[in-house]
Amino acid sequence: MTTTQTLPFQAEVKELLGLMIHSLYSHKEIFLRELVSNASDALDKLRFEALTQPGLTSDDARLRIRLELDAERRTLSLVDNGIGMSRQEVVENLGVIARSGTRKFLEALRQRGANSPELIGQFGVGFYSSFMVAEEVVVETRRAGEQDKGGVRWSSRGDGEYTLEDVGPGPRGTRIELRLRPSETPGEASADEGDASSAPAQDFADADTLRELIRKYSDFVEWPIEMAASHFEGDGRLQRSKAEDGLEVVTLNSQRPLWMRPKDEIKSEEYAQFYKHLTHEWTDPLDTVHFKVEGASEYTALLFIPGERPFDLFEPQRDKSRVSLYVRRVFVMADCEQLLPPWLRFVRGVVDSSDLPLNVSREILQQNRALAQIHKRLVKKLLDALAQLLANRRDDYKRFWEAFGAVLKEGLVMEREQREALAALILAPTTRDGELATLDECIARLPAGQDKLYVLRCADVEAGRRSPHVEALVARGSEALLFTEPIDEWVLDHLTEYKGKRLVALDKAELEDAGEAAKFDREQRERELRNVLEGIETDLRSHVERVRVSTRLVDSPAVLVDDPSSVGPQMERMMRQTGRTPPKRKRVLELNPTHPLVERLRELGDAPADHERRREWSELLLGQALLAEGSPLPDPARFSKLVSALMLSAAK
Repeated sequence: MTTTQTLPFQAEVKELLGLMIHSLYSHKEIFLRELVSNASDALDKLRFEALTQPGLTSDDARLRIRLELDAERRTLSLVDNGIGMSRQEVVENLGVIARSGTRKFLEALRQRGANSPELIGQFGVGFYSSFMVAEEVVVETRRAGEQDKGGVRWSSRGDGEYTLEDVGPGPRGTRIELRLRPSETPGEASADEGDASSAPAQDFADADTLRELIRKYSDFVEWPIEMAASHFEGDGRLQRSKAEDGLEVVTLNSQRPLWMRPKDEIKSEEYAQFYKHLTHEWTDPLDTVHFKVEGASEYTALLFIPGERPFDLFEPQRDKSRVSLYVRRVFVMADCEQLLPPWLRFVRGVVDSSDLPLNVSREILQQNRALAQIHKRLVKKLLDALAQLLANRRDDYKRFWEAFGAVLKEGLVMEREQREALAALILAPTTRDGELATLDECIARLPAGQDKLYVLRCADVEAGRRSPHVEALVARGSEALLFTEPIDEWVLDHLTEYKGKRLVALDKAELEDAGEAAKFDREQRERELRNVLEGIETDLRSHVERVRVSTRLVDSPAVLVDDPSSVGPQMERMMRQTGRTPPKRKRVLELNPTHPLVERLRELGDAPADHERRREWSELLLGQALLAEGSPLPDPARFSKLVSALMLSAAK
């Protein structure tokens, strides 16, 4: 019995489709690349499943993609004899748009404005780019191995709902029919005012237009992309052949996977197009790593470092390698976790091995020595490529660091073997000028006699540069590297030394390299201020562990320092934001012995009124120190009242 259903898309889809049709309008040719990429994936999946189920391809062994064009009816169909989909898979794959977050996608699209096709690859909505050129889309599909039981037809006009109905038995695979909109005229082809006047008209019901788009975007697809030869009568340059069904066809693509070609024969434009095919992105990659290894273990790797961060980079389901594994050009596995560590999950690409078995499983991969060697080599090659990018293309590396620096830092925590190589890639602003610098650059600028690198965890760069922690350091002509991201708490706990230089956290330790004279002066000041220090320590015993004289302060009266064993401010903020109660921080309040406020505290006597004044001033010093580091006050109302009273007293 045939079952027909009309179902709504998930919430907000109608608005999303409208935004796609209009906001991405200037790049609507992207739809063909997306449909071909999906068809290629379906063929890859069928070939892999057929390794253990040969009967899946017994009725139609030659895998291919075919374009069918009816210019009079203005319909374009893309047909593949791949894995196909069941009814449930159709609902899951075509009835839910932007599975990684529709609302998130919409917000990103609005923020970036029009002409943002790079969002397509980041949210898995490439199929829906069809509605940029089609008034209606009809998908008919039958799952391999189940085609004799029938299939399902999906149709939608992109108006917020779709129709599902059963269809009878037929060939396996998927047929997507686009009922094309009328071709636009020059000036309507782009929504971007700067390009509108010069944009050529594109008629997607024209065979030559389709042939050029296949060459442009999908020439390297392994499977033949065919079209009836009758569409190209009179063109003697095209090679024609007979398909299994007797149709004379022309193959539109060269079919040779890009990674199999010699590196010196490949143009940068071809790398960029392959990257876009692989990732469904619109922007070019920032860098390409392509190499072949021969010998005991033979494999080819083609890896890309993206130029922009995907929106799902920190989603839990994306914390693994995004590199696909092939064995002798046969697709085996997408997102192969064993190829790259999670801290390189932004890298995209393929690895084609000649040594692994075709029936490889995830369990076999985990124990495979050859794959472990491939993993090690890929990591080294990528770190070398990033080092070259940093050395030779600093602006491009800054773009990379802004997008993926936080992910790369995960390697400093997870990898002991690669820690120094990763540390060399760190960029951090410094108190010197706020500009990004490497650890090596800071070492080269160390003042004579200083053998340590000082670092400071802070909320942002400006807060770090104004922090009381760095006053004496800056006064001596030195600098500190500023770390502002939540992960830096873990990074600096693990990265304690670099090239023989110890990394010292200014907010967790006493300032070293101050000289013997400064240390002697501090000890003498502590003896002179013993009563003051003990009194403030008593007044603030619920907030600080200890009060001492500081060698790091020049202008500020006080600063708070963490015990080396306590959590830092970023970790504390992150825990509070996630609803967790952080452990109590063991803090030390340091006073500037030369500051007039500290001098006034020493002048106070033992009378009850003096004790009360010292307690109030102690609370003000604590509040001032907390505000200087960007931390919340324990009692804002009390602090405000004390400030008001102090202002009134000064006004008398």
